[in-house]
Amino acid sequence: MAYEFLPHTADIKVAFEAETLQELFADGTALMSGLLAGSSPVEARTERTVRLKAADTGELFLGYLRDLLYEYAGESMLPSTASFERLSETELVARIAGEEIDPERHEHQPEVKAVTRHDFVVEAREGGWYAEVVFDV
Repeated sequence: MAYEFLPHTADIKVAFEAETLQELFADGTALMSGLLAGSSPVEARTERTVRLKAADTGELFLGYLRDLLYEYAGESMLPSTASFERLSETELVARIAGEEIDPERHEHQPEVKAVTRHDFVVEAREGGWYAEVVFDV
């Protein structure tokens, strides 16, 4: 995983560095798993497909992270891994594996309320991709 937590006054801010777009989105999946379940292992017991289109890569990444949070909030679904059937700078088709949260096995975490646009950055850089995301907790 190539992400790190950055200082932020009240929320959680994360910076990502990835060589490929696929790695950026996979790291986003791993981060969401950690934010929602802590260090508890999340098993791949069920799978669902995510299809997204966006105007640019930033909107696609934001939409993807928001979709993972929506599934957690609405369906108690913790993401484990993602495999990408199609991934471009404006379109994504991914299979998300995970499981329903189990309070006896998964650590309770502070509630992640939203993936915000505040200080949001996604950009191609020499050698890959860079992103910064703030999560409202």
